[in-house]
Amino acid sequence: MKTYSKFPLLSLTLVLVSLLAWFVVASRLDLHAFQSQRSSLLLQVGAVDGVTFESGQVWRLLTSQFLHVHFLHMLVNLASIYLVASAVERIMGRTALVIIYFIGGTAGQYFSVLLHPDLVSSGASQALMALCGFILLAYRRFSPLRYIVYLSAAIVVFQISLDVYVSSAFKPGHSFSLLAGMMFATLFNRISPASRGDA
Repeated sequence: MKTYSKFPLLSLTLVLVSLLAWFVVASRLDLHAFQSQRSSLLLQVGAVDGVTFESGQVWRLLTSQFLHVHFLHMLVNLASIYLVASAVERIMGRTALVIIYFIGGTAGQYFSVLLHPDLVSSGASQALMALCGFILLAYRRFSPLRYIVYLSAAIVVFQISLDVYVSSAFKPGHSFSLLAGMMFATLFNRISPASRGDA
């Protein structure tokens, strides 16, 4: 049974936290409100790279997911996250959304740092890829609205194509997050008897 009546409070909260983080960081770094926030500067406020991770600042794998370099890119990410996360929250409940979003996003950040320790990792696109991976493997069982499935597929195709175009390779953060989302879908397919909407 589909459950689309509940307001997706957690999905909205995730979006608002990232949006708030942007303006707080801009203020702290004395940047114009819509000015790009360079990766090197984001290291001062919670982004992660090999050096910070190896020094024991593991918490950055989480905080880095709320930090972005470009304002427009952030807005596109957040709009996509709201749509896809809302579908997961309404059907599966908030607990499932937390698991997919944060474990999937953190897995992406971890492998990004592990395989490219010299680069600064930030952004919510890892969590978004995890959500999309979940939707693409779980949609037959949990029946989200059809446009959410198409949107998830489009996001994955676009992101992978962009990664290959820019760096001629799959970005580890995106790839491993996508796989994490698919793994969660496989697990939920096995243990969940039906579509749910519990908080």
